[in-house]
Amino acid sequence: MTGSNIKRGIDEQTSSPIQVLGREEIKAMGASTVKDIVDTLTSNTGALSDLNSSNSFSSGATGLSLRNLGKGSTLTLLNGRRVSNFGTADGGQQTFVNIDSIPSDVIERVEVLLDGASAIYGSDAVAGVVNIITRKEFNGLTLRAGARQSLVKSDLNRDQTASVTWGLGDFNAQGWNVFNHLELFHRSPYSNRAIQNVLPQWYIDHVSPTFGVKSTYSTPGNYFGRYPAVYPANPALAGKTIGVAAPGCAPTLLEDGLCKFDQWDRVGGYAEADRANFMSSGRLKINENLTAFAEITLSDTKTSFYNAPSIMQYTGTPTRWFNAQTRKLEFFTEPMLPVGHPYNPYSFPIQLRYRYADNVDMYKQEAHARQHRVMVGLEGTHFGWDWNSAIGTMANSSDAGGRGPKHAKNYLAAVLTGEYKFGQKNSDELLNRMFPHYSFDGKAKQHFADIRASRELMQLSGGPLSLAVGAEYRRDSFESWVSDNVANAELVGYGSINVNGGRNMYAAYAELAAPVTKDLELNGAVRVDKVGKTDANVVPKLSARYQLHPSLMVRATVSQGFRAPNAAETGDVALSAFQNGLQDPKRCAIATQLYNELLKGTAIDRADAVRARDAGCSASAAVDIAGNPSLDPEKSRSVNGGVVWQPTKDLSMSLDYYRIERRNEIGTRDIDEILSQEDKVPGSVDRLGVTDDDRNLSQRVFELSGKRIDHTAGPIAAISMAYQNLNRTRVEGLDLEINHQINMGSSGKIRNTLRANYQLDYRGWDSVDNNYTENLAGLYGNPKYAVRATSQWNQGPYRAGVAFTYSPETKLISDKYDTSYTAQGCKDRSIPTDYCKIKQDIVVDANIGYDLFKNTSLSLNVDNVFNRASTVNVRTTVLPLRGRTARIAIEHKF
Repeated sequence: MTGSNIKRGIDEQTSSPIQVLGREEIKAMGASTVKDIVDTLTSNTGALSDLNSSNSFSSGATGLSLRNLGKGSTLTLLNGRRVSNFGTADGGQQTFVNIDSIPSDVIERVEVLLDGASAIYGSDAVAGVVNIITRKEFNGLTLRAGARQSLVKSDLNRDQTASVTWGLGDFNAQGWNVFNHLELFHRSPYSNRAIQNVLPQWYIDHVSPTFGVKSTYSTPGNYFGRYPAVYPANPALAGKTIGVAAPGCAPTLLEDGLCKFDQWDRVGGYAEADRANFMSSGRLKINENLTAFAEITLSDTKTSFYNAPSIMQYTGTPTRWFNAQTRKLEFFTEPMLPVGHPYNPYSFPIQLRYRYADNVDMYKQEAHARQHRVMVGLEGTHFGWDWNSAIGTMANSSDAGGRGPKHAKNYLAAVLTGEYKFGQKNSDELLNRMFPHYSFDGKAKQHFADIRASRELMQLSGGPLSLAVGAEYRRDSFESWVSDNVANAELVGYGSINVNGGRNMYAAYAELAAPVTKDLELNGAVRVDKVGKTDANVVPKLSARYQLHPSLMVRATVSQGFRAPNAAETGDVALSAFQNGLQDPKRCAIATQLYNELLKGTAIDRADAVRARDAGCSASAAVDIAGNPSLDPEKSRSVNGGVVWQPTKDLSMSLDYYRIERRNEIGTRDIDEILSQEDKVPGSVDRLGVTDDDRNLSQRVFELSGKRIDHTAGPIAAISMAYQNLNRTRVEGLDLEINHQINMGSSGKIRNTLRANYQLDYRGWDSVDNNYTENLAGLYGNPKYAVRATSQWNQGPYRAGVAFTYSPETKLISDKYDTSYTAQGCKDRSIPTDYCKIKQDIVVDANIGYDLFKNTSLSLNVDNVFNRASTVNVRTTVLPLRGRTARIAIEHKF
């Protein structure tokens, strides 16, 4: 049983709350992936999805987070043992298990320990443990295939799966069994243009006003600018604006006198994915007391993101990024075409808005990962001990890269010398110099050996006093690196990461279960871990369960936990990143005013309006982060208490309270917090002066409205920081589970399940005020509660079920520093009051199944049966395309 090394029955209630998703429940979901399965957990707050990870250092991966405490504080196990971390760290810091590398069709059950478990498993088990348990034995051959797609628009939400499971031997009868499982998954992409007509209007109005609008950055492009104030060649044109298509624009591309490009037809709204996951497992009975086992898992995953071709965009504002080699900022300013340039027909420098569409297919970004885990072991019973021991090795290597960013020197040389021929087809060799391939790569490796054993020591009034002991050794190594052009800061705006670190981990642990009476059981566990250069951590856990009545049990646990700093935090680390989407409190209000005034102008002004707004409300800045070998482990205290009531054999309920306090959290100060407190912490933010582009936009607004709207602060240049033990988090809540079964005789059985999580309190740490934040539960990113209810009917060859998922109303503000989405903030940004929150939501899913023949079954899942649109969320970073989808699957057993 997950959470204990003492042998127990699978269905036995323990002093720690455990939720179990069984094989039949998983099949009823119609899940294509492990992510589909764990997304139904009310305790899973999500963390990273391969769908929207294109800008992450861990591009193409999916991670888990329980209790909203992050991927690093949620331990993911496969058959009770660790799985390799992904090859690169999310955000350059968070190491985690990529659940996309785990096959889903071979899962027997998923056990979720909703309690701290560092006393059992060591580092990372702070918020809880997700143990994915696969079949131990299989004999025969099973083929399974499934396909999903949207019923609203056939291009959407399309994926296909196929798996084969085959095995030989009967362990009980023959003393051996070997089985293999191969699973393939493909997800089809689609472009943003393909889904434009199904996007809700609120998204267009308040999230992406230019969605679907063709770009003036095109091929052969458009000339923009202004005639000199003194222009003797034609005084009538002096000071007038220029906005005209370059020669050679196809008539079909001309709109309002400008040459347009449909970039939305190239931008992928849905990442393409291809995965192959393989598992092989074998057991051999050597004698009645000794069994050998082996397990191999292999995974190959690839995720593809489709991007629009790069553009030439002069703003006068330099792009800034940090050079980790020289420890200095790099600057790049997109050029105007100078006088005399073969593509400049004017007698003064001119801005060209251009799209480098020579080869539109070269802008695809791909993330590829390969993973394995190989282990062999023995288990047996000797001298009264039940024991299990294994040795193994595991690794994940990942590489993500593509083309698109500009090589600062080569690009400028090609443009300014005229080597690049605008409006013509250029050679691949030149394009490779201007837009070279880049990559972000990494590898995580681990070797391990462990042994665990348990036995009964003596009889107590309530049963045997049981002891479990164990020891474990792990050697972790972690490397991340980038291509040379990124490491040398040659690519415009691209941050770099270089990590090289490793650590040895030694651990010993013990656990005692004492049924003092037939109604009272006391449990204690302690684990000592020595991880790398940190001091040894002693982590205890105490728990108890008391049977007040044959139908009523109470339980409680008190434990400590820890997360050892990883190599991405303590190793030889040089991380420079580029943060986008920053709301600059010193510039956003002015930028919004400029935006509103420019919208009243010409087509050119309206195109410039978004740039004016983004210069203050969606800004970019270089961020430099350094590792810290002196970091202490993160530590936690957990308290759980609950009651389990089973008034009848067909009805059971559990309600558990939890409280987790985590301290010494490793991180950097929140950037929004740094910006809001900039004047209180001098030197935390470096700024440029007010730019020429700022002044030009302000001047244009003055011409349109007669109003002087001028920036008083320049753009952010850079923010520097290092990993520190500086934060704390406190989370408190309730977990509810109700299971009810109705036996209808020949009409079958109905199983009803309700699971809910209610977040009473969630508080981060305000490093400026040096205190806990206000309660963030119910604010953006921290829904107050989550509810999922299912009802499943089975009768002979027939199956049918329904599932309800409920989400509460949530405020749009994320904390007290977030002024953008207060009532006044929404008003200032022209967001309707009704949109200044996320309304409550309920989604209904349904499934049916039928056994066509003895060995052949069909199933159909319809998600979002009533085709409810996505709730309004003007802060969303994903496309709101939730519609009715269907998945059909067939399974045949030989």
